[in-house]
Amino acid sequence: MKIHIKSVFVRVAFDSMLLSIICKMLYQINQNNVFRMFGYGLQMLVLACCVVQELITFKRKSFDFTVAILLLLISFESLVAISTHSVYMPYAPVDILIWPISVIVYYNYSYYYDITKIAQNKAIWFFFAMCAIAVPLIKIHLSGAGNIGQVIFLTYFCITTLPLVLILTNNRSYRNLSMVLAVLISTASTKRAGTLALILGLFIMLVVEAHIQGTLNQRWKKYLKIMLLILMGTIIVFYLENAGRIQILDRFARLGDDGGSGRDVIWSIVLNAYHSSGLVQRLFGHGFQSVYYILRPGGFYRFAHNSYIEYLYDYGTVGLILLLVFIIALIVSTIDMVRRKARFAPVMCLLLVISVFLGMFSYFFEESNIIMPVAVAYGVILGMDKKEKNIKDEI
Repeated sequence: MKIHIKSVFVRVAFDSMLLSIICKMLYQINQNNVFRMFGYGLQMLVLACCVVQELITFKRKSFDFTVAILLLLISFESLVAISTHSVYMPYAPVDILIWPISVIVYYNYSYYYDITKIAQNKAIWFFFAMCAIAVPLIKIHLSGAGNIGQVIFLTYFCITTLPLVLILTNNRSYRNLSMVLAVLISTASTKRAGTLALILGLFIMLVVEAHIQGTLNQRWKKYLKIMLLILMGTIIVFYLENAGRIQILDRFARLGDDGGSGRDVIWSIVLNAYHSSGLVQRLFGHGFQSVYYILRPGGFYRFAHNSYIEYLYDYGTVGLILLLVFIIALIVSTIDMVRRKARFAPVMCLLLVISVFLGMFSYFFEESNIIMPVAVAYGVILGMDKKEKNIKDEI
């Protein structure tokens, strides 16, 4: 079988990304440092492959607005990290570079080549493996053992990998099964932000999918199926909650009392620290992950649990604006896809909801961790949609 040289690095980067996720999840089960080292080592391999891929395909790049914003974001964050002496190795290059450059690499690759040839069957089986590993992680979390926050945090991979599975999997049964598994894992994990993001995202995805496909009669049939699925899901959740199997509804009920598990306190500390900073720091930030390494809200090494507040403190007003411009560019692209009834519009809507919600209530954009499958999915959709749009324009 002939292997194109430009496919080798993307293939290795894709496999390494999925394997690094598995290693990180396995590490939280038994705390074996071998898994941890393999996880970070594979991430460095992802970064190396992406950089090489960009170098060997540089001459045929199409630098549109989204790519330009990501390059500006990478450059700005790197300059801030260097100027503030906050280049913590190996985390700075990994977290600053991998997710933005992944969007760019898969965007360009999917535009020029067929991404499904190297990724189609792998995504679904790795996703099933993530869901299987998530079960013991949930058990550890509910038992109160281990590093509770970090243990359950990694179940977010079952949410952020789902859009990639839906893009690369043609088998309808596998697609439906993956959605059910993601909802079950998310609900059982009692993660409120993730569960709300997933359910709302899937609802919008299914509505958009019904809107862009078929006749009016077929659309109403799909709308009816969506309402029946919601009803069945609600009944199941209430049954499991009453049986004491899960506590997701109870956690939602306590949202007003616990301030989002103390997020309101963390946000207040970070925002107060930002407002009391000098003009230069307010404009350009305090440095790479300064909330975590320097500010330490409440005396602990922790992120702001809100990517937008984190960016405001770490990279200042300029950094936050660059991030928001990137998100707005994605929203504009999604609206255009829905208007054109593009085939990737439904999954793009799911991606946006997940990104915005996890950005608001978790640490999403500030580290190349749970965002990684989402970054790849964005790149694949943008590249394939651009290719299909150009073909239609030529016709």
